[in-house]
Amino acid sequence: MAKKYFEKKYSKLLFGILALLLLVLAILVAKPYLNTIILAVIVSYILQPVYKFLTKKVKTKKISASIISTLLIVLLTMILGVILVITVINVASLVLEQVNTLRVENTSSIDYLQDAIVWINSQMDRFNIPIEFTLTEILSNLRNSISSIVNNLLATVSSISSFSVDAVFKLIIFYGLIYTIVPHFNKSIYSIKNILPLDEEITTLYLDRTLDTAKAMAGGVLLIAIVQGLVAGIILYILGTPYVFLISLLVSIVSFIPLLGTGLVTFPIALIYILTGQVWKGVVLAIYQLLVIGEIDGVLRANLIPKDVRMPLFVSFIAIFGGLSLWGIWGLIYGPVIFILLLTTVEVLKKYYIPSLKEK
Repeated sequence: MAKKYFEKKYSKLLFGILALLLLVLAILVAKPYLNTIILAVIVSYILQPVYKFLTKKVKTKKISASIISTLLIVLLTMILGVILVITVINVASLVLEQVNTLRVENTSSIDYLQDAIVWINSQMDRFNIPIEFTLTEILSNLRNSISSIVNNLLATVSSISSFSVDAVFKLIIFYGLIYTIVPHFNKSIYSIKNILPLDEEITTLYLDRTLDTAKAMAGGVLLIAIVQGLVAGIILYILGTPYVFLISLLVSIVSFIPLLGTGLVTFPIALIYILTGQVWKGVVLAIYQLLVIGEIDGVLRANLIPKDVRMPLFVSFIAIFGGLSLWGIWGLIYGPVIFILLLTTVEVLKKYYIPSLKEK
C-alpha cells in the first residue's frame, strides 16, 4: 500500500516537472513572438462582447462570427496605424518648427525670463556657487534637447511604418491567434481554472482581477483618453494652435501616464507659447491643463474603473515607468499587470493563508 502511494506521489512529481519543463521550452521557442501572443489574448478578451453579439446575428454562427471579429481588428489596426504615423510626423514637424523659431528678442516673455535668470545668478553668487546661466545658452539647450527627442521619435515611427518581413509575420500571427482564440476564450478560461493547483476561489480571484484589469484598460482608460483628447482639442482650437486634431490624438495617447500624462503634451506647448511672446496663451493653456484636463482623469477613473484593479498613485508610477525601463513600450502592459497580480497575492495571503496559520 505504501509502495503504491509512493509511486503515485512520485509519478505526480515527475509529471509536474515534465509539464514545467515543457512550458519553459515552449516559452523559449515562442519568445520572439511572446508580446504578439499576449496582445492577441488581450484583444480576444476585448472582442468577446462583439463575438457574442455576432453569433446571435450571423446564421453560420461561430466560424463567421470569428472571421468578422478578426476582420474588424485588421481594419482597426490599419486605421490606427495610419493615424499614429501621421500624428507623430505632423506633430513632430510642428514642434521642430516652433522650437527653431526661438530667439532672444525683446518680447515681454523674454524680459521675464531674463529677469528670472538674473535673480537665479544673483542667488548663485550669494552662496558662492560658480555657475552662471545665460538666456542664449538655455534656449540653445532647449532647442537641441527637443530636436533630439523629436528626431529619435521620427526614426522610431519610420522603422515601424517600413513594414519589414518580421513585422508582417508578427501581424499574421496576431490575426491568426485572434481568429483561433476568440471562439474558444471561455473554454480556455475554464481549462485554466482546472489546471492551476490553487483553490477554486483563489484561482477565480486571480483570473477575475486579470480580466477586470484588461477590461478597465480596454474600456475605462480608453474612454478617459478619448475624453481628455477632445477636451484638450477644444482649448487648442480656441487658442488657434495648429494641427489641433493631431495634437489632441497625442494627448489621448499619453494620457495613460498617471497624473502628468496629458501635461507632457500641453505644458511644452504652453512653454513654447510663452517663449515666443504669446504669454497669455501659454498661461491659459497651463491653467486649463491643471483645472480641467488633469481633473477629468480623476473624476472619470473613479466612475469607470473598478476599485479592485486600481493602484495607489506611486505604485502606478513604479509599474508604468519600471515596466518601460525593462520591456520598452510593452512595459505599459506588463508593469501594471504584474503589480496588480502582486497586490492580489498580498490580499490572498492576508485573507486565506495568514488566518489559517494563526489558527494552527
